[in-house]
Order: sequence, then structure tokens, then C-alpha cells
Amino acid sequence: MSALPRRAGAPGLEPSAIRPAMPLPAVHILGDFVMKPGSGLAERDIPDYELLYFPEGTRSVYRVDGREHALREPGFVVTRPGEIHSYRYDLHVPTRHLFVHFGLRDLPAASLPLLLPDGPAVIPYEGEFLVSLLKRMLVIAHTQPDRLQERGGPLLLSLLAEIHALCEDGSMAGEAVRRPPQIEKALRIIDETVPGQIAVEALAAQVGWTPEHLSRSFVRHLGFTPKEAITRRRIDLACQLLLHGQQSVKEIAFEVGFADQNYFSRVFKATKAITATEYRRKHYHPRYADLAAVTGGESLYPPNRVFFGER
Repeated sequence: MSALPRRAGAPGLEPSAIRPAMPLPAVHILGDFVMKPGSGLAERDIPDYELLYFPEGTRSVYRVDGREHALREPGFVVTRPGEIHSYRYDLHVPTRHLFVHFGLRDLPAASLPLLLPDGPAVIPYEGEFLVSLLKRMLVIAHTQPDRLQERGGPLLLSLLAEIHALCEDGSMAGEAVRRPPQIEKALRIIDETVPGQIAVEALAAQVGWTPEHLSRSFVRHLGFTPKEAITRRRIDLACQLLLHGQQSVKEIAFEVGFADQNYFSRVFKATKAITATEYRRKHYHPRYADLAAVTGGESLYPPNRVFFGER
């Protein structure tokens, strides 16, 4: 089979031409093991770092520097060079874990506080995204081992940074506990209904819970009540309308579901710390003129906004 021709004006790039300039961790070894019930790993220390992920909670125990950690829920385990550690796997069921050993090369450990000696040993996590980064490294190691450092290094750096962010910003608890499907459904209903009216009682009935149980579950998993979730959605929509159109604040208040402009103004300032007029003055840009307000679909960040990184 002949090689595909290169497009005119798009010269080919050799791997060496796209190597990142920033320091990256060096991937040493990695794997995906299932251990027999009752097996274990005797005390040892290692010369490099090790990151493991246990996808299922078991009765396995991780012991490091004299402290025991029960691995009863899915999560990551971080072992640092020189730490005396051991594993005692569940006596009754096989224990699966994915792992990667790595070094830092020229990357200073201080740039990843997760890896410092006083960092966490066990980080609960039940999700797909972070594990997909680790699995992708395994795929690369299997299919393109000669490119493992080039492609695996950035993935590993991203994975470590994201795990540290979970610990640092407190979102670890929210990620570690999978949100019940009733909450996910309630959020979808709110997104699809606003700016229309919806009562908490009606929302609870649609997901099959009592209003009290729905409110307790919202606070536990999201940190706010269903009523606050509805109000936040109205304010988010108001923010879009303030940037995308020329309607007055009074018109926007009515359009997003507030019956009283004064009440809208108080809620907006309490939520955004500035008034609606100040928000428009601060954030409006002509580029927003052609954007349409998003009225449906759950979003974890404000839609139709430009976000800037380091300049």
C-alpha cells in the first residue's frame, strides 16, 4: 500500500519536532493486574513513584509507614520513593488494580504537591475521566511502546495534576460519590424547564422522591438545595441575556422567571456579588452579539463565554 500524499503546505512532523519543551515525568512501568484472593505484597520500598487505581472497593488493605488504609471504595493510591509499604488483598474476591511507576526527571516535586512526603496516600475517586487517562497510557504502551515517553508523559502529568486538584479544591468528595440518577434527572428537568416555573414538590414527584429526601440529597451531593439550583439556573440564563441582547434588566428579570424586578435584583447581587447592570458593563463585548442564550442542557461552566489561561 502506497503512503498517503502530504497536503500541500502542511509539511510532515517527525516525533522529535513535536516534543514538548516543558519537563515531563518519565514513565517506567505500568500494568493492569488482577490479584488472587488472599494474596498480598510484602513490605518493600521503591526508588520511584507509584500511582495505582483500584476500580472496585474491597476488603484489601494498604499499609504505609505504619498506617493502614482500608480500600473499601474505588480510588487512587500514591506511593513515594523510600516509603515502606505493603498490600494485603481481599481474602474472598480477586482484587484488580491499574498502576504506573514513574520518575520526575527535571520536573520539580514542588510543582506537584500531591507527590510531596506529606501528600495523601489514598484518594477516593469513582469516575471515568481520570481512569481513562491511565488506560490510555496502557493502550499506548501496548500498541506504540516506542512512543510511550512522548505520549504517556503528558497524560501522566495531566493525571497527577487533576488528582491533586481533587484534593485541593474539595471536589474529591463530589467525584468520589457517584450522584444518584434521581439527582441527575432532577438537574436535567431544571435545565429543560427554566425559565418556566417548577416547584420543588413537582420536581421531587417526577424523580420519585419526597421533597424532603430530594432536598437532603441535593445538599449532600451538590452543596445546595433544589430551590437554590432552580434560582442559580435562572441567574445563569439572565447573565447570558445581559451579554447577548439589549433588553432592559426588568425585561430580563421577567423572561428568566422572576415576577418582581426588585427581588431579581437582590437575588442577582447576592449570587454574583455585583448588580445586573454592573455585570453587563463589566463583561459585555461585541463578540457576544451573535450568540444565542442556552436554555437547555446541563453545564458545569457558563456557556457562551471565553476563558483565558496564562498570558
